[in-house]
Amino acid sequence: MKKQILLCFCWLILSTTISSATDYQCESFIINSDLDPRFVQFIRANAEAYFKNIKQLYFSVSLRGPFQIYYSRTQSDTQELLNQHGHRYKVGSGHYADRIPALYSPNVSVVYSHQIMDNGRHTTWGELFHEITHHFIRLNYDNPPAWLKEGLASFLGEQTRIVNKRITVGRPVPWREQILRDKIKEGIRPNIKRLFSTSDEQFYNWDVGCHFARAFFYWLHVNGYLKDYLKNVQRKGYELSTLEETVSQSYGGINIELLRFIRQHCYAGAYLQDSRQAEDQIQREQALLKALELKPDYNAAQLEFAKCCYNSKNYQRCRENLKQILDDPECIEYRQAVTLLGSTYYDEKNYAEAIRYYKIGWKYSDYHEYKYRLAYKIANCYHHLKNYLRAKDWYKTFLDCRWEPESMRPQADYALKYTQRFEDNTNAEQTEVRVNPADKREIKP
Repeated sequence: MKKQILLCFCWLILSTTISSATDYQCESFIINSDLDPRFVQFIRANAEAYFKNIKQLYFSVSLRGPFQIYYSRTQSDTQELLNQHGHRYKVGSGHYADRIPALYSPNVSVVYSHQIMDNGRHTTWGELFHEITHHFIRLNYDNPPAWLKEGLASFLGEQTRIVNKRITVGRPVPWREQILRDKIKEGIRPNIKRLFSTSDEQFYNWDVGCHFARAFFYWLHVNGYLKDYLKNVQRKGYELSTLEETVSQSYGGINIELLRFIRQHCYAGAYLQDSRQAEDQIQREQALLKALELKPDYNAAQLEFAKCCYNSKNYQRCRENLKQILDDPECIEYRQAVTLLGSTYYDEKNYAEAIRYYKIGWKYSDYHEYKYRLAYKIANCYHHLKNYLRAKDWYKTFLDCRWEPESMRPQADYALKYTQRFEDNTNAEQTEVRVNPADKREIKP
């Protein structure tokens, strides 16, 4: 009882560190944030779904004591919060701590994350998932080495998304794969024996350490060894012999297979990253074709290639390149693909077909924080079909869901005028509202 009272008192103290922040109680943890509650609901939905999935699939032990997520607006805000809590740590995209020094208590698990990096880049849910995974690793493994902590957290968290309440695991991380590929081409040969023998300091100073460690767990997953390996490590330790026993191979054979795997699956991700950095459309398409040549089922590259076709106004070719993704409603890219398909019909002024696919995209957007933008697209379609009452309803939905005050200001002003027009007109079905010129290409798919 005294321990519970002490913990409640500690949380009360911490809740005053950011005066404008609010605590949001969830089933598995508490979210402390000063962001718009409509955005916080996406933090909660994603974190809760990931938390439940990762516990069920990979880990037997989960909560011990309070678990708190501090989600700030910027990287600088998170850094200030870390300083207040007594951490001597320079934050990147997030941080996991098994205690808060200011509380002098080891029973508090905390994840720190934020929406925007100081360089302006928006963080992804995968970066939050990465930090949550560290919590499970700490509770399930006794003094794990850095290569296991960082490699496993990177593999399970990064590039993972929620589709229909389930996580999708097992994808390249393009920027990591690009570094790994380039280093291998420079002559560095990843070696599993070296990975397992590195001290924590050596691992963090190794320029391909985390990238190679993630590739290792990616390889285990694709070959069906990951769950058995994680169980065996708990019982038998982190020695190379545990891996060799799990996969029934010597480390030499593992190195050969792992390098072959990297050159196919990871290099495909590297070429996707190349496409994102390409200077023109031709270079971008060439890089994407290389990615798909190595990994034909790489839906992320297929989607990017379809976007290239869309930007060139080759809508038929765009639709053809979306077929592979549209055949798999459980994949991460399905929501984006079906929305892009709707945009091809919108640009061809086939608004009935556009609505059909936009609404499917809406259905699959429960974990997507920019869902409100799709409501605006649907409203535009209804307006063009002269169904002004339905257009009004979707413009209102757009306004109600829009959590970024600085985003889409002209569209928001237009939607507000559109909805207000109906409030003053009893014959709403016959009311024509003039189309805002900004609605034509307000959002890139």
